[in-house]
Amino acid sequence: TGVRGNRMGTSHVSVLGEDGSAVAATSTINTPFGAMVYSPRTGILLNNELLDLCWRHMPTSPITPPPVPGERPPSSMVPSILVNKGQGSKLVIGGAGGELIISAVAQTIMNKLWLGFDLTEAIASPILHVNSKGHVEYEPKFNQEVQKGLQDRGQIQSQSQRPVFLNAVQAVFQEGPCVYAASDLRKAGKASGY
Repeated sequence: TGVRGNRMGTSHVSVLGEDGSAVAATSTINTPFGAMVYSPRTGILLNNELLDLCWRHMPTSPITPPPVPGERPPSSMVPSILVNKGQGSKLVIGGAGGELIISAVAQTIMNKLWLGFDLTEAIASPILHVNSKGHVEYEPKFNQEVQKGLQDRGQIQSQSQRPVFLNAVQAVFQEGPCVYAASDLRKAGKASGY
C-alpha cells in the first residue's frame, strides 16, 4: 500500500544458493498495472515509476521544480546482502511497502545483528518510521518505553497516526552451515527452502 492508501505493486525476494551465492531483488510496477503498457516482444508490463516525480506537484505538497531530463524518481528500495567473513555469516534482505521499506529493513537488520533476535522475531517486531513530512509514526504495539525515551530526549518533534503498516520484509540468514529464512506476516508472506 502506498503513501496515499493506493495499492501498489512492489515485491521483494531474498535468495541464498547452495553454493553460497546470494540475490536480493526488489521490483516494482509502482501502481496496479504500472503504466498500463506492456512490451509486445517480452510481455513485460512497464512500470510508471516516473509518477513519483509527479506526486511532488500535488496541491498538498510544497512547490518543487519540474522534473528534468535524466532525473530519476525517488525510491525506497534497499535490496541488501550483508556478509561477515570472520563469522561466516550472510544476511540477504529487502522488502516492499513504499516509504516504509527503509525503516522496516533497517530495523530488521538492527534487531537481528545488534539485538540478537531470531530472524522471524526481527522481521515481526513493530517499527517506527519518520514519514516524508518529518512526523514520527509508530506501528501499534511499538515499545512504549522507547517512545517515551525518544520524546524525553526531544527526538520527537511531531507525531502522526498511520492506520496500518503494510511493510513486508523478506530475509535469509546463514550462520555457518545453518540457514534460516523468514517472511513478513504483515502481508501473509511465506519463506521456503529446498
